[in-house]
Amino acid sequence: MAKIIKILIVEDDEATQYICEFTLHNEGYQVTLAANIAEARTALAKKNFNLVLLDLNLPDGKGMSLVRDFSSQSFLIMTVSATPQERYQGFKAGARDYLIKPFHPGELVHRIKNLLVNKPDQSENNLQFGKCILNLATHTFTQAGYVVELTRGEFALLAALAGAKGRIISRDTLLESIARESGDGHPRTVDVLISRLRKKIENEPRQPSYILTAPGLGYRLVDTL
Repeated sequence: MAKIIKILIVEDDEATQYICEFTLHNEGYQVTLAANIAEARTALAKKNFNLVLLDLNLPDGKGMSLVRDFSSQSFLIMTVSATPQERYQGFKAGARDYLIKPFHPGELVHRIKNLLVNKPDQSENNLQFGKCILNLATHTFTQAGYVVELTRGEFALLAALAGAKGRIISRDTLLESIARESGDGHPRTVDVLISRLRKKIENEPRQPSYILTAPGLGYRLVDTL
């Protein structure tokens, strides 16, 4: 069975949106449309796309914020113009390529196929639970599309829990993971970091949905979706 290629088009100009959608449908791609940043965030929080076509100037803000917040995705930037400095900043933020408007549909297809063929496999770099993604390559954590700042110790602990895929991890094992990453091996470190993480990612830290305590055994991470 052929693999379904999913592409998100984030574009508010109806003419450009139509050209992209029509062209990509004819190529056999599965297309999702978003006319602004809010719609794009909702779409990106629900699923992973093989590629995102992104207009930079959107009604509710600058599209580059999506590139920074969804670093695990591949972005093809569509813009009327871009100076060398702007392109450099875009690539630095994580963009894969630029497409200058107006463009020929054939050029769009050509650039997309090049990106899909050369796309690095990032699945092994990502740990996901619910609407949360830990990117092990960039040491970034996003929740429902928003970046959550974590310390090195917090990231190491959460990565250890996520990598266990629901299994209980003892305090000693978690402490070893934290010590390797941050050098902090104090016996109370695990409990302190668990408390901090719950405040950052749980809706109700005192009644956690993600990070659960297994009395006398340790902790485990639950995918609530």
